[in-house]
Amino acid sequence: MIDVTIRTADESPRSERRVVRSCRRSSAQRSVAFAAAVMLMLPAATRAAAQPVAVTKTNPTKVYMHYMPWFETPATLGGSNWGLHWQMATQNPNIVDGQGRRQIASHFYPQIGPYASSDPDVIEYHLLLMKLAGIDGVLIDWYGVQGTNGDIGSLLANSNALVDRVDDFGLNFGVVLEDRFAANVSQASANVAYLRDNYFNQSSYIRSGAGDDPLLLTFGPITFQQESQWTQILSQAGEDVDLLTLWYESGDAGANADGEYAWAYQDSLSYDQHIANFYKYRAPGQDTAGGIAFPGFDDFYQEGGWGSGIPFEIPHDVGQTLATTLDLATQYASQIDFLQLATWNDFGEGTMFEPTVETGFDYLLQLQQFTGVEYGEAELQLVYDLYRARKKYLGNAAVQAQLDEASDDLAALDLGGAKAILETLSLPGDFNGDDAANGADFLAWQRQWGDVGYYPLNMLAADGNADGVVDAADFAMLQSNFGRTIQAGAQNSVPEPSGRVIAATLAVISLALAGVSGRPHSAFSP
Repeated sequence: MIDVTIRTADESPRSERRVVRSCRRSSAQRSVAFAAAVMLMLPAATRAAAQPVAVTKTNPTKVYMHYMPWFETPATLGGSNWGLHWQMATQNPNIVDGQGRRQIASHFYPQIGPYASSDPDVIEYHLLLMKLAGIDGVLIDWYGVQGTNGDIGSLLANSNALVDRVDDFGLNFGVVLEDRFAANVSQASANVAYLRDNYFNQSSYIRSGAGDDPLLLTFGPITFQQESQWTQILSQAGEDVDLLTLWYESGDAGANADGEYAWAYQDSLSYDQHIANFYKYRAPGQDTAGGIAFPGFDDFYQEGGWGSGIPFEIPHDVGQTLATTLDLATQYASQIDFLQLATWNDFGEGTMFEPTVETGFDYLLQLQQFTGVEYGEAELQLVYDLYRARKKYLGNAAVQAQLDEASDDLAALDLGGAKAILETLSLPGDFNGDDAANGADFLAWQRQWGDVGYYPLNMLAADGNADGVVDAADFAMLQSNFGRTIQAGAQNSVPEPSGRVIAATLAVISLALAGVSGRPHSAFSP
């Protein structure tokens, strides 16, 4: 299947390209290193089978993440094949640059590198990040069990791998049915019958509407655009469903449609004008209406050899596009029944909320503000640390059992418990791997300050948070743990300097950092 996912003219967009700034050593940076040496005199702060616990949110809006289950790697396909969506027609992920970045079909690079959608560690990482961002569930881009696309089997297996884990983290799930590859009504009916027998009967499946029916979105419809066809297809559902089409397409399903959901689009009207118009004039007439929020759109189709690309773009604009779409969802909250985030991981269209080396956790931090959860970047970093530990200790059953406990703790919102387990395996700030955060680690950090290298192929030793660059955030990790050892199980004491020394040191660091970028993924350029 060459699923270019070319959204119809009223569905999609394209956005600005981002580049990672290469950090260079400068006199300012050397000043930071000097100040950091003084900061090491500061004392490090001292530092407790769970069931998943729902996060507390101040925003009552239901928030669901649109999710693509279509990524593969040589581990799943064999040989050197990375699958259509990492490769398209022109890219070769087996080519790796000097910073450890594979050549993939995207303007963005996943923080964990390109992955297989069926990888259980990836699924755990994705779902835990969503949970801590206040996301209620996933809406899987779903192709069914019958269709003309050659990868329908792997898409189903990947989707089921995700579905099998949502309960572990206390999340819900639903599907966005792709009807484009169903050759006839019979195949589409078989796909809905599968939903009836395998998805709709699960307690975690999303239900909505006055009848509390299974929520079923369709991306279009594209192939079936007659009411009689949808009547026949949905007869296999076994119960009424809450069917939503793309905005302004409900007529294709006739009386079977219960509503519509918004998507990303821009023409002579801007994306935010289209969304506002839907909320004001279209949504009030729907039994169920789905809102939309997205960070931007930057497709790779033309560069990837998949056609001419989308003829317009929606820039990410350093998070402003996401802020605008979230603000609209807040302004018109009374007109929508849920908010769909588009998307978690459509790297080919550049719409990802998933952390990338260009954006880090930025979009998830914005979501945390919107949903009103009490968590922040430190909690998201724990999930990333868990993922890296999974890969580091692959095949070590004893350590994996500990990591299972850490995962359970995160799902149960026992963040302290998860942190304690992870820190027994890898002490933050221990850049040289000697189980202690000390002066040797400062020297390692000083030598690599400003250097760039990407996890997992070329992660730098002093890049403690594995965000792709050695910077002030990594020093802060060392400073807060300086003097601690894993063997001791607790930090060793160091003399506490006077408040005057602390103030002076902070002043030096503030001056040294003036004008120096600490995060490469904050650098956006058109």
